[in-house]
Amino acid sequence: MSGRALACHLLLIATTIVATAAVAASVDDDQRTARPLTTYERFLPLAVAGDPEIQHLLGYMFFYGEGVELDYEAAHQWFHLAAEEGHVRAQRNLGIIHARAVTRIPEKFHNPREANLWFSLAAANPENLLPSPLAGLSYEKFLAAGSGEANSRRYRGQSGEIIYLGACAGCHGFAGESAYPEAPSFARGERLGQSDTNLARSIMNGRGMMPAWGSSLSERQVGEVLAYIRQTFTAGAVTRTASEHPVAAPVDEQLLLGERTYLAFCGGCHGFNGIAWYVNSPSFALRERLNKSDTELAHSINQGRGAMPAWEYMIKPRQVTALIRFIRTLAADYESGIISELRRPAEYLRFRPQGETGSNWSGDDYR
Repeated sequence: MSGRALACHLLLIATTIVATAAVAASVDDDQRTARPLTTYERFLPLAVAGDPEIQHLLGYMFFYGEGVELDYEAAHQWFHLAAEEGHVRAQRNLGIIHARAVTRIPEKFHNPREANLWFSLAAANPENLLPSPLAGLSYEKFLAAGSGEANSRRYRGQSGEIIYLGACAGCHGFAGESAYPEAPSFARGERLGQSDTNLARSIMNGRGMMPAWGSSLSERQVGEVLAYIRQTFTAGAVTRTASEHPVAAPVDEQLLLGERTYLAFCGGCHGFNGIAWYVNSPSFALRERLNKSDTELAHSINQGRGAMPAWEYMIKPRQVTALIRFIRTLAADYESGIISELRRPAEYLRFRPQGETGSNWSGDDYR
């Protein structure tokens, strides 16, 4: 573990000890043992012990306020610990945080050089499942790509791809389909109607939420990444409208119905992004219960299961079908990273778990 990671690690341990002591002081022993563990309580010891996959999970939980109160500082710290250990999704999520690719991320996290670093490391990570010639490429090699005559010869034909995968793909997508709505999807031809001069100006100076890359990339490197983008994505791109706005994809009404049903009836227990507050509610983002068939899931929804009530007389059959389809998207959302906006209604019910009584409950009955 690097010195930076160790310092963050020790800080998180100290913070955890203080927070745990505060919770323990407010909840008596009988009440604590009467209720089930929260998801956070279940996984925290593993994260403190240094498991990068669990550290990444806690970062996601804090970023969305799933099973914990929303806390960008804690999310950033947990992602950092996992990223320092080479966790590729944590590296990409750090890039998103520092690029402020999601508008609700506080301004203080905006740091284009850090975004560039973590996007580059994620693209070069050997654990990255996307096929790439960049496995094992160090960040130093990324910075050196094309920076001298020898390197220019060595990376000729690759530097545009290296730069795109390192600096651009985290937002615009590895296959040209953007990771969040505000970023153009080059695979659909968005922004490619602009001249190279205009596109280069956007890259160098920034545009909207996109950071300025002028301090990180030379003019020649900008030219190479533009050439890579045009060569890779122009063929087959969707024809642009006269207004240069892409044609909106048709609304998936069934999926929308499933999301609305989930938010109304399920999110208070299972988490609005699929990470449950308490461990006796499956976390669909972690694929818990998703090995069951649609028929089995529908039976649990209709008839109830354990502490879960039966919803048969409150949810129509078509809603159940749509709900199951939506539930199966939550794991993919988690695995794709922190690219979606906060999914949470203004008011919702969070049910008291079985066995927990008294006024000193660690959660809110009504939000």
